[in-house]
Amino acid sequence: MISKENKKIILASSSPRRKEMFQASGIPFEINVANIDEKPKINEGGHEYVQRNAKEKGLAVCKKYNQDEFILSADTIVVTKEDKILEKPLNENQAREMLQNLSGNTHLVLSSYCIFQNNKELISRIVETFVTFRVLSENEINSYIKTKEPFDKSGAYGIQGKAMGFIHSINGSYTNVMGLPLSEVLMDLKYFAGVESFSSFDQ
Repeated sequence: MISKENKKIILASSSPRRKEMFQASGIPFEINVANIDEKPKINEGGHEYVQRNAKEKGLAVCKKYNQDEFILSADTIVVTKEDKILEKPLNENQAREMLQNLSGNTHLVLSSYCIFQNNKELISRIVETFVTFRVLSENEINSYIKTKEPFDKSGAYGIQGKAMGFIHSINGSYTNVMGLPLSEVLMDLKYFAGVESFSSFDQ
């Protein structure tokens, strides 16, 4: 195990939400984004897809570092009750179709995260959260789309943004729906890397 002062956590993500959550944890980190093809493969289910993405992101960033760094990679997707993967909408029609699908229904948010060191996978997990939308009117959907918020978010909505009023109930981790199951991640970082929340305050 390397000494505390030499430990470095690398977040392999460009997500501003993951960055904000990690900053709130008080753990020093830096960002290095992985460029991978995040398209689902034929007949690939939600669990397989999200875990593959997280692993490929982590492995891609691992190649840029030496053995001392801990690489944290993650991916989050929205999956309908029919196991249809809802990615980020490319246009208004896609966003509208996704929101109509979610309206009045329960869907699954899946996040997979991995921790690597020295090109070795230390842990890989998938965290599930069930989210139920209330019934949305066409006017609400169209007005929300006009805010442009849906276009950088899986499933065309952000729970921490203007769509928070669409959520009727949540069963599972709230931060998981934002893009990172923070409680689980912090427990694993403590176990594998020996780093705790607010460790930057000790320096």
